[in-house]
Order: sequence, then C-alpha cells, then structure tokens
Amino acid sequence: MKIEDIKRVLILGAGTMGQQIGLQCAMYGYDVVFYDLSQEILDKALRRIAKLGSWYVSSGHLTEENLRQTLARISATPDPEKAAQDVDLISESVPEDPELKGKVFARFHKLCPERTVFTTNTSMLVPSTFAEATGSPQKLAALHFHDLRANNIADVMPHPGTAPEVTKLVHDFAVSIGQIVILLHRENSGYVFNT
Repeated sequence: MKIEDIKRVLILGAGTMGQQIGLQCAMYGYDVVFYDLSQEILDKALRRIAKLGSWYVSSGHLTEENLRQTLARISATPDPEKAAQDVDLISESVPEDPELKGKVFARFHKLCPERTVFTTNTSMLVPSTFAEATGSPQKLAALHFHDLRANNIADVMPHPGTAPEVTKLVHDFAVSIGQIVILLHRENSGYVFNT
C-alpha cells in the first residue's frame, strides 16, 4: 500500500488524544471513523471535536467552510464491524495497558481488511510489548502524537518486526497530515520528544 491508497482512518478510543488525531486527519482530507465502547461516549467526543474545530477557526487555522467540510468527513460508531469497514489505517489511543492494546488490535485484525496498517499512540509503551498479540506484528508501528493544538511533531517508532514498507507508510502518512516526523530506528520508551 502507498500513501495515496490511504483514504479511511479508524480512531480507536475517542478520548482527548483520539479526538485531536481524528480531527487532524479529517482536516487533511481523510475520512475518519471513531470507535469507542458506547454511543454516549462517542456523542460526547463529537461535541468536543466540534468545539475544538471552532477553536481552530477562531485561531485562524481553519475557515468556517473548511471546518464544515472537515466535520462532514467524521463519523462514529460503537459497532466494531461497522467501524472496521474499508479501513486503511488505524490510530489507537486506548489506556496504557499492553494486554488491552493487544486485545483491541487482535479484535480489529479479524475485522479490518488485510491491507490495514496499525498504529499506536502510546506514550509510555514500546510496540513490541503487544505486537505479537495484535495478529499482524509486521503491520504495527507507533505513531505518537503530542498536543496537536500546541505543536506538530510526531514520533514514528517501529519495533524489530515492523515491515520496512509499513514504517515508510506511517512516516508518509504523518507528513500528509502536517506533522514534522521524528523517525526512530530502534525502540525507546521515552520516544524522542518526551525524553
């Protein structure tokens, strides 16, 4: 898969970072679907995303028309099968528990198309701690964002089993959504920016 093949992004976890990442992807033209455990969580997240989008308008980063188009590219569902349909790339932001992350990825590994690339936004764990549990360790890399309102730096960190073409694709994807990428050549629990 090449960068131009990525059209649809699945955000696993609609908390603060998931919201920022999903909005960022939609701002740069990607179709985004949010998945979380309940419609109530998702409805609250969508309201916060709209509010964040309004902040981008007030700060001059988006026009009202840009925001309208951006929000139109965002959907949400608590149905994992529906969330997984036609997904090209996953960005995961669930709690910092390697067992949980492995289980979530394993579930979506069974539901998503074979081409789907997995990324984790973990800020403390290295991807090798749950790579095997995902079912597709070669398609997993960390794509670690920071507060997107304050900076546009992202760490890309493969683990030893990540396919080189996946590392490149994740790097190119991060660039395509306006990030300055720090590419790590070996795992480091503090990444670079945090350290």
